[in-house]
Amino acid sequence: MRGFCCSSSRGECYLVYDFVTGGTLYILIWKMEVKMCLSFLIGFPSSRAMQKGLRYLQSNEASKPTMVHQNILVEKVLLDNQFNPLIMDAGFPKLLADDNVYSAPKVGAAMGYLALEYITTGRITETSDVYAFGVIVLQVLSGKTTVRGSIRMAVEFLRFDDFVDTNLKKKYSKLEAAILSKIAVMCIHKLSEQRPKW
Repeated sequence: MRGFCCSSSRGECYLVYDFVTGGTLYILIWKMEVKMCLSFLIGFPSSRAMQKGLRYLQSNEASKPTMVHQNILVEKVLLDNQFNPLIMDAGFPKLLADDNVYSAPKVGAAMGYLALEYITTGRITETSDVYAFGVIVLQVLSGKTTVRGSIRMAVEFLRFDDFVDTNLKKKYSKLEAAILSKIAVMCIHKLSEQRPKW
């Protein structure tokens, strides 16, 4: 994000981002050619870049406070012309604090990306964004908008053809699919303390 401007009298905020030509990750996965989605997965440099950005938010680098994004979903990941991800709304995450609760309007918008601790207590943890990241990785791999329990079982038994996007027509690296899906399943563990840290 380059900057923002908020008007308290009108109750509006404007966010200013770099112009990106690649659209959103949502468009890449569900609206564009399968080959483009496959190129996003090869070596998964884009997921590493997204993970790096989220790790920065939660770090104490440059004397900034620790932050949790809280609202990561495929529609909020912009892509430049080389498919490098830019995370939208990263300028307005809530500060990580014991008394922070998730706002009701956001919950409806991000359902499916929310970790169990969000849903049950309304509290954020440092691994709440990790959960959303895992959901996004499984969405990219499966080409599906919802991630179901059957995907976890397929990952455990290394049955990638059962959940990897059928449009890929088995033209993907099973080794990369194994690595990515195992990482993603660890990220969506229901216990926040069992999820990987950035």
